[in-house]
Amino acid sequence: MPSATTLTAENLSKSFSGPPLFRGLSLSIRGGVVGVAGRNGSGKTTLLKILAGLMRPSAGRVLVERDGRPIPDPDRRLAVGWSGPDLELYGELTAGENLLFFRRAAGRPERREDARRRLRDCGLDEEAFDRRVEEFSTGMRQRLRLAFATLFEPDLLLLDEPANGLDAEGRAVLAALVARTRERGAVVLASNDERDLAGADERVELGAGAGRKT
Repeated sequence: MPSATTLTAENLSKSFSGPPLFRGLSLSIRGGVVGVAGRNGSGKTTLLKILAGLMRPSAGRVLVERDGRPIPDPDRRLAVGWSGPDLELYGELTAGENLLFFRRAAGRPERREDARRRLRDCGLDEEAFDRRVEEFSTGMRQRLRLAFATLFEPDLLLLDEPANGLDAEGRAVLAALVARTRERGAVVLASNDERDLAGADERVELGAGAGRKT
């Protein structure tokens, strides 16, 4: 179904010190699951950060709209949920404290029970709420990153390698999160693992400085 939040990328290009990672890439995300594939170094992480407003493209633009109205760049991080391997939360804080802190920092405090529910939805039990993140296993940290992506109830998720470190139960949690979001909006999922991309409605293939939507 169409998402209340839509994202349009027009002629995106990105380069650092060498040839462009991709160029002339355009896509429109209005619902379903979009898979982003490509070899290591092809620009998957960079593309998702640009879509999330965490990085600027070398050329082109990204437009995010809610109910047909443009969302200003400063507000994009609240309208679009993002998770990636380099998302580092505060290790000395508990999982619950992390979520509550970032909600307060955005001027949107929430009840502890709402944060507990958010963690449960991503496969973290009651004990994890009061446990310091520095004590978490790799899989638990990954589940917490997924919970962070849902922090502001977005109907558009950008998930970069979301299955990293997850066991079979964690993959089931991820699949459920994608399915729930897909019902009301859209998911962009970048991965090297074809298992993660098997259910995608569309694909973006990155490589050799180009981007191609299929």
